[in-house]
Amino acid sequence: MLICPVCSQPLTRTEKQLSCDNNHSFDQAKQGYFNLLLNQAKKSKQPGDNSEMVNARTRFLDAGHYQSISDAINQMAVDLLWQQQGAEILDLGCGEGYYTQRLHHALSDHQIDHALYGLDISKDAVKAACRRSKDLNWLVANGKKTPFSDQCMHLTLNVFNRIMPDSLKQLCHPQGRVIIASAGAFHLQQLKEAIYDTPKFVEFDAIAAMGDHFKHEQRQQLDFVIKLPPASTQDLLYMTPHAWRSSPQTQ
Repeated sequence: MLICPVCSQPLTRTEKQLSCDNNHSFDQAKQGYFNLLLNQAKKSKQPGDNSEMVNARTRFLDAGHYQSISDAINQMAVDLLWQQQGAEILDLGCGEGYYTQRLHHALSDHQIDHALYGLDISKDAVKAACRRSKDLNWLVANGKKTPFSDQCMHLTLNVFNRIMPDSLKQLCHPQGRVIIASAGAFHLQQLKEAIYDTPKFVEFDAIAAMGDHFKHEQRQQLDFVIKLPPASTQDLLYMTPHAWRSSPQTQ
């Protein structure tokens, strides 16, 4: 199922290495992940979220502020996969692995046999994910051109990430599903009002973003307000792009 990012041949795993028949090989990092991101696929030296954003997001999520979102994703996944044996699952843009790890626990609690992969372009994020769990398959790779064979995933997650419908279509098994978690129009309303003179609240249409690639089956809307302590408020700011858009005085 994993394919070589150089030549697209199948990758075979030994204890700490992935290799293909064309002698391209990729060593497992000491943290436990495989780096399948080619240099020519990078647009910067360190693409994706930096360590400051990753650490802020880790602290914020570990405090449980978004657990209700994770619980909703997990319940939907369990409902979709409870009859599926050997489910292949990808968290596309997994970040520091919070949602990935909690999904793994939920599926295991329901005795759903699965193999779960977490993929992100940020090496800092994947290193943090490895600290969460050594039982999952963590990859540094390009979400636009993933190192997976066609139509291999029974379930793909896209949680608060840019939607790439072509990649999702390439990954999705003929009977597969995609779960998308996206921000509503008033997501982070109070934070935006504190930062901007004229905050913009725009509804993102995830269904339209998917185009004609998929058939929409169901939608669940979550609305909640949380009262944050000062430390979590700071983490919330720094885990989003709003941090570098705001002035030092606002921060």
